[in-house]
Amino acid sequence: MNTVIQHDPRYPSSRTAQRVNDVLIVSSFAFWATVIAFVPVMAYHLLAA
Repeated sequence: MNTVIQHDPRYPSSRTAQRVNDVLIVSSFAFWATVIAFVPVMAYHLLAA
């Protein structure tokens, strides 16, 4: 089986661009995980105060 991968201009092709893309994906996931975990805790503290 031979698979030919063709370059698609929509996606990054250099290692640096791929690394930046990976960092952005991970950091956005971490940001939303923090927001989802942090907002209910802060709301509870504000309502309980």
